Amino acid sequence: MPLQLVEERKIRELIPYKPPNGALEASGVLAMDGIFYVVFDNRTDVARLADDLSPNRMNGLFGVAHGREGYEGIAYDPYARRFYLLIESLETKTGNYRPEIFEYNDSLAYVKHRLVDFAFDSESKGFEALACVRRDGQDYALALCEGNKCRSGSAGRRPGGGRIQLFEKKKRIWSHVGRIKLPKSVKFNDYSAMAIDGCRVAVVSQENAMLWVGRFQEQSWDWCDDGHSYSFPRADDGEIHYGNVEGVSWITQNRIVAVSDRKKAAQPERVAEKDQSIHIFDIPS
Repeated sequence: MPLQLVEERKIRELIPYKPPNGALEASGVLAMDGIFYVVFDNRTDVARLADDLSPNRMNGLFGVAHGREGYEGIAYDPYARRFYLLIESLETKTGNYRPEIFEYNDSLAYVKHRLVDFAFDSESKGFEALACVRRDGQDYALALCEGNKCRSGSAGRRPGGGRIQLFEKKKRIWSHVGRIKLPKSVKFNDYSAMAIDGCRVAVVSQENAMLWVGRFQEQSWDWCDDGHSYSFPRADDGEIHYGNVEGVSWITQNRIVAVSDRKKAAQPERVAEKDQSIHIFDIPS
């Protein structure tokens, strides 16, 4: 069943004053208090956009460039009043790759950053999305692996192994405390975005151009059922138009906002019509 497009715009069109130079490789989005916050994997500032998708004087790029590169996800902790920005993976002295989470205050000024206690064997296949949850007074970060079973290469493209890693916030590190397996019914080749609102979870596959929606049980990290999958709108012949979705956030119970990365060189030209954009979709009931 396809998602229903409500509205979409190129992100550059929404920044009328001092529009940024270069590509806007959107990688994550957060809907909060009538504003869409967008991060990019090729820059360290954050776009702030009015949620009516109009060129607005309040729109612009903000934040202090403390990250060593761009970000793959954005989340907000209302208890600590912190934005959390995720760096996919950085090489360590031991030769593996570990993510980091940078913290910004409500003014998008840098506060600190913490290492994430999880190692990858590849720089390009790390975490693709971030969410924050508080349970029993404890803050948790949930990070979505790009590859199935958190692997790279052909093993990571074998559907049915979606993984969310669970971390507990400590003083100097996000400590790994568990993993959450997506239902085997989620047959995605890759995973590029995630959003959590209460018990509702949305997960996107860029390659499959699909959205999966499931529900957590109230007092656990288990799933209530297999959830439901929806396709991003396609051409009449089934060709993919939304081939670069890399961020998603809940607006209401049946509405999401998504952002798209830059078209890859190997992708067909039609994909460029939707790249570097922000989109609002309704989820059919």
